[in-house]
Amino acid sequence: MKKIFTLVASALLASAAWAGVITLDLNANINPASLEFGDNGVWTGCFNDVDYTWLEFGDGNCEFLLSHLIDGEGASWGGYYWDGFTPAIGGDKTDYGMPGSGGTWTTNFGGCMAGGGCVINEDGSVSADPAMPYLVAYYSSWAMEGPSNQVMFVNKDGATAFKPFGVYVCNHPWPYYGCVHGDGSARAFEEGDFFELKAVGVAADGTETTTSINLVEFTDGELKALNDWTFFDLSSLGEVTSVYFTLNSTDVGAYGMNTAAYFCMDKFQVEVQPTSVESVNADKQVAGVQYVNLAGMTSDKPFDGLNIVVTSYTDGTTATTKVVK
Repeated sequence: MKKIFTLVASALLASAAWAGVITLDLNANINPASLEFGDNGVWTGCFNDVDYTWLEFGDGNCEFLLSHLIDGEGASWGGYYWDGFTPAIGGDKTDYGMPGSGGTWTTNFGGCMAGGGCVINEDGSVSADPAMPYLVAYYSSWAMEGPSNQVMFVNKDGATAFKPFGVYVCNHPWPYYGCVHGDGSARAFEEGDFFELKAVGVAADGTETTTSINLVEFTDGELKALNDWTFFDLSSLGEVTSVYFTLNSTDVGAYGMNTAAYFCMDKFQVEVQPTSVESVNADKQVAGVQYVNLAGMTSDKPFDGLNIVVTSYTDGTTATTKVVK
């Protein structure tokens, strides 16, 4: 059974060529205005399903929007549940799931096998800092409003196409230790087993491109795992309007994948294609209006929830705004 994560981006700049890479910065808080963490390293707002069904990070010129509870208000069931992305800190690598049991993971899900947030050093090397936040990604098959992990990238001025550049990923402790010795649901990995992260790019016409990386694999008698921040190259996906992630494991049962559906993510990077919109004004004639939802689907009518509204003018320019229906 595949576990699905979705990343949708609308890139909005002002020129005619591909711009530079823009990187998600978890220290640039918009909503919440600041991040506070509990003793277990988990963001204290994790179960707030009123103010934080979506998280926003950016600097006013561009924003990354990450879904946190895709089903909206009330979806935490009184503080017992979350899905999507949640910030965490500390890089706890403790094994809370002794062989045959996984119960204590439900309160200690803020870990990261790399040991902390991803730091890209001046020489291009990568390290982990326990004082830096990162994202824990979790997908629930119970989500009713679509894939639970969705991200939008919005820059204030322009178009909806972008090129995925890459993202740093590593194992979350729950699936990793489940692959090592089992956890009550998952079994220990054997020769030929793998735990795969796949990225799927969706173009404007609906065609898809894919690329993948194994987070854990058992080959040649050895368990190999991405327990350090590792760059996952997404450039082969090409120009897209959305990206979603799936998790796939060779450990499956009657109810689907047994391996816990978590991974850690940091420094998601996009390359955006700007369009010239500086001269857009009320005197221009509108050629058409398109609505883009969080799954990258387009329509001439607004979708329920958050929409990117792309207005095209007869002179070839566009303007983009965000609206909620």
